[in-house]
Amino acid sequence: NGRSFRQLKRTLSFRKRKKKNETSEFAKPQQWLEDERKIKDCSCSFQVKYLGNIEVFESRGMQVCEEAIKALRKSKKKPQKAILHVSGDALRVSDEMSNVTFFKSIFQKHLIVDQTIEKVSFCAPDRNHDKGFAYICRDAATRRWMCHAFLAVKGTGERLSHAVGCAFAICLEKKQKREREALQVAFSDDRTSFARMGSFRQILGAANFKFVAPLLYF
Repeated sequence: NGRSFRQLKRTLSFRKRKKKNETSEFAKPQQWLEDERKIKDCSCSFQVKYLGNIEVFESRGMQVCEEAIKALRKSKKKPQKAILHVSGDALRVSDEMSNVTFFKSIFQKHLIVDQTIEKVSFCAPDRNHDKGFAYICRDAATRRWMCHAFLAVKGTGERLSHAVGCAFAICLEKKQKREREALQVAFSDDRTSFARMGSFRQILGAANFKFVAPLLYF
């Protein structure tokens, strides 16, 4: 498509905190490396409690996410036990009944959220609750900014946020590859002439684009 890479520029923010009884500093990165491998294989999933979603009026910000989590936790709605599936294409939330081979066979009635990763503008763990995690996205139908909030069942919100950041990086890499391949040059047999298919603008956009890497706070 002809969308500018600027539309893909996102800030993914993570915060590292010291916690009681947390996984060792050696083991936790190992878990994250395994998560990254599974994301590439489309087999990464986490048990979560889905708090729901709420409209927000900014596209990014840790405080925005934290306020959304706080509001949803205070609501009378019971958190839904679910599975968060993370891949380079999408974030999908299904109820626990549909956890078996989710990416190969899924019953649509169990799908709670089907989120294109490109539409995610921000994600962050909750600094006030180590299980909390949220992401902000643009709703395709209403064009409103919505914040989806979760509580990790195993692990931390920080781990979930790291996984989503990895998924976006994979998505961006695929996007850049497609844009590079959009410009093709066909030379004549004697290589004295050529025909260009595609736009240099796409390639220049890719060359000038700078991805904002996830921020790690220590």
